[in-house]
Amino acid sequence: MLHIPKARALCQRVRRPTLNVLLGLALIAPAGAMVRFPEQPDAPAAPNPVDARRQITRKQAVEAVSSALRQQYVDRDRAARSARFAVRFRIPSRLADDIYWAATRERIDPHMAFRLVSVESAFRSSAVSSVGAVGLTQVMPSTARWLFPGSRDEDLLVTRYNLRVGFRYLRKLIDTYDDTRLALLAYNRGPGTVDHLVEAGLDPENGYSDLVLTGDRTRLQQYLESRRQAAASASIGDRRGS
Repeated sequence: MLHIPKARALCQRVRRPTLNVLLGLALIAPAGAMVRFPEQPDAPAAPNPVDARRQITRKQAVEAVSSALRQQYVDRDRAARSARFAVRFRIPSRLADDIYWAATRERIDPHMAFRLVSVESAFRSSAVSSVGAVGLTQVMPSTARWLFPGSRDEDLLVTRYNLRVGFRYLRKLIDTYDDTRLALLAYNRGPGTVDHLVEAGLDPENGYSDLVLTGDRTRLQQYLESRRQAAASASIGDRRGS
């Protein structure tokens, strides 16, 4: 019995610090939960192949729609412009559209292109000259084979093909002479003839460039006479060759 008070005093001494520790831990736990530790960057997620394909497909679809809308606008604008040329030159709308299309493809001014076809063939796709020039733009088969290797003579009777050949040839002449007037004269009279006349100090003009550039017919008779002379010279050459 003597030891009971001592035991009780001992328990009180031990219990008081224990309660204090437990109370401290109870206070520390919420505070620790409030402490923000530096966040670690999340590891990059592995790309999802399905999502990637969807993104590519969506982008392609948007680009396709945009391209289709642009082309629709271009086609509508070309149709409107070529329709005006069809009325002006009194030709079928399909032919006007082909001429406008080929001219823009070869970087030729459409106004000049229509006048060139009018002067060269009067818009007749089957026209063949006495020297063998063929079609709407009256180009020689040798010129077509030079510009488009493998070209056949009958290909020049195809409307769009003939237009592409003629306008591409004119574009090359414009780039060579850096002078549209001389290029047109070379188209009509041949580069050799034009070069020879220019080197001799003579004017190679025969009225052709005026017709094609402006539609001015004041020198039409001069041009027609030069064509008759060229045809006569070709005829004499053929007879001599035979």
